[in-house]
Parts: sequence; C-alpha cells; structure tokens
Amino acid sequence: MKNKKNIAGFKTPENYFEHFEERLFSKISEEKFPKSAGHTVPDGYFENMEDRVLNAVINSEKPTKVIPLFAKKYVGYAAAIAACLIIGFTVFNTKTDSSSLDSLQLVAIDTYIEDGNLNLDLYDLTTYIDDEDITNLNLDNHQFSETTLENYLLENVDEETLINEQ
Repeated sequence: MKNKKNIAGFKTPENYFEHFEERLFSKISEEKFPKSAGHTVPDGYFENMEDRVLNAVINSEKPTKVIPLFAKKYVGYAAAIAACLIIGFTVFNTKTDSSSLDSLQLVAIDTYIEDGNLNLDLYDLTTYIDDEDITNLNLDNHQFSETTLENYLLENVDEETLINEQ
C-alpha cells in the first residue's frame, strides 16, 4: 500500500492531447450546424414598429382616477368653523368700558408728568389757563376732609417744607 500512495487513479491514453484540437473541430464542423436560424422576422416589421407602439400606448391610456388628499368640502367646512370661532371670540370677548379707558389715559398722563418728561414751569402753565378757566374753578366745595389732607401732607411733603410754610 505504501508503494501506491502517490499514484493517481486516472490515466489518459497516449498522445491524447496532441490530436485533441483536430478531433474537436472535426466534430463541430460548420456542416453539422443548421443552415437557417430557425426564427424569421416578417418583411417590413421594423420599419413601422414605432407607429404601432405609439398607437398601442395612446389607445391603452385610460384616464387615471385622482384621489385628493383633502376633500374640498371638508376644507370649506373647516374654514367656515374657524371664521365663526374668530368672529365669536372678537364679539364676545371685547369689553369697551369707557371709564376704564379714561382712567387708563389719566394714569398714563400722570406717570408721564411724574417721570419728569413734561418740562413745564409755572409760567408755562399760566399761559395755557385763561381767566375764564379760573372763574369756573369751584374752590368752595371741600372734596377732601381735613384729616385726609393732613395725612397726605405728612406722608408726601418733607418736614423742612412744612416748617417754612407755617
């Protein structure tokens, strides 16, 4: 067994590869192939093929059904509801209280003057007041009690001014 260890089991006949090419070409000679291809094309097939394809495509085109993402009637409903809500909020949420607007304006004017943005002295103010305005002033009515005036003066006027006035 040790003697036959490296011997291959297949053998080729002598001079097999020397004449292999000749034998192959003799088996595959042109005479054994058929003379015609087996498939034939009708005469003038490729000349008018483009016209036939275009006619088939045009005739087979069917109108496609387009389904919109949002239906038009639903968009109209949504717009109508939104318009009604906006109108409702503007009509029912506006409060036109003229006294609050007047007091707002007076507060704005007071803060403007107190912040020092209005630079008017006594002489400038007297030019705006007429004699008729002074006669219309009713100084006889006591709108504030004396205790209220005293408390106001004690809280808002410094002591040196009070001493100098007495």
